[in-house]
Amino acid sequence: MMSGAVTGEQNAGSTGKATFTSKQKLTKAIEFTRVFNKPFISSDGCFKVLARTSECGNSRLGMAVSRQVDKHAVGRNRIKRVVRESFQLNYSANRVNLDVVVLPRRESASMCNEKLFQSLKRHWSRLENQFEG
Repeated sequence: MMSGAVTGEQNAGSTGKATFTSKQKLTKAIEFTRVFNKPFISSDGCFKVLARTSECGNSRLGMAVSRQVDKHAVGRNRIKRVVRESFQLNYSANRVNLDVVVLPRRESASMCNEKLFQSLKRHWSRLENQFEG
């Protein structure tokens, strides 16, 4: 099993689970379109990550995990959970406010969670270097 630092348990509240609030989500089509129009792109074998500076006061995450990535809902939900946890750990406070859209690739469905976390950590680092530098 993975340590609490990787799974997001250190953000635990009274219920023992980390929460992902609606303020941290891209929900409307226009928000996604804004990111897709002129993004900074970070890509590898697991994910394609698109980002732009956010117009609101915090970083927000959007995901598009299609059936082409994994035909089983369980696999798609696992990928989404890993992305959310990694995003929370890396964009909790004092960072540049970004709107981020994560697009998993088919290969991500067959990879273990640890490799997915490592891949996402590299993406977050690239985004941080791009927007803070």
